Amino acid sequence: MLVKHFSTWFGLMALCCTTTAFAADAAPAGNLIKRQTPEAIITAKLEQAIPQYKVTAVRPAPIPGLYLVKIGGSDILVTADGSKFVQGDIFNVSTTGVTKWEDPVLVAERKKLLAELNPAESINFKATGQTKAVVHVFTDVDCGYCRKLNSEMAGYNKLGIEIRYLAFPRAGIPSSSADKLVSAWCAKDKQAALTKAKEGMNIPTLACKNPVAAQFELGARVGVNATPALWMPNGDLRLGYLPPEQLAKELGIL
Repeated sequence: MLVKHFSTWFGLMALCCTTTAFAADAAPAGNLIKRQTPEAIITAKLEQAIPQYKVTAVRPAPIPGLYLVKIGGSDILVTADGSKFVQGDIFNVSTTGVTKWEDPVLVAERKKLLAELNPAESINFKATGQTKAVVHVFTDVDCGYCRKLNSEMAGYNKLGIEIRYLAFPRAGIPSSSADKLVSAWCAKDKQAALTKAKEGMNIPTLACKNPVAAQFELGARVGVNATPALWMPNGDLRLGYLPPEQLAKELGIL
């Protein structure tokens, strides 16, 4: 899978947030390069240096002098001459604290994609009584915090939060984790099968038409690189576990 291999190439770990800098070859000299736009220079340099990946978007970043580039399903920050890039989060610093900068283009895309999701293709744990909020969660079966979140499902549901699971096998496809997710999605009782798998229990190996691969690709598209990843109703993405009451407060229902 492109995203899996690209992330591995960068040496990223699933729950790591370290920013690492890389240098590309020196830019070719000549008047032709000088007349090119930074977008064209960056695209040419990266696709020459890493030909197995395609640049799909280049636009100015909120940090002067840098460009936000989408390549191989990942976002990186690149210098205007295409000679160096870094991969990591951007943060806003203010007198009241520090917050993660969210790419408005990506946020708008997330909202659009969120509205297009089919509830029949997710594994849903409905709220107890009135549904006050629906949160989609990209999940794996083998990650510790995915299991912790699932073990507290009654707490989320009791607070009026419906959890809709989307598959995101961190080991990629194919993998044993992906196979377990497919088996859960193909089970007659999907909720029970997924819960058993997250508890380390064996579940029957099943195969059917399923959305696991499509959801994995969707997760990479919206910025998932760790699980659990909570896709909030407003389109925001929260990487990592949140306890029921904290999630309810962030949703404004508590």
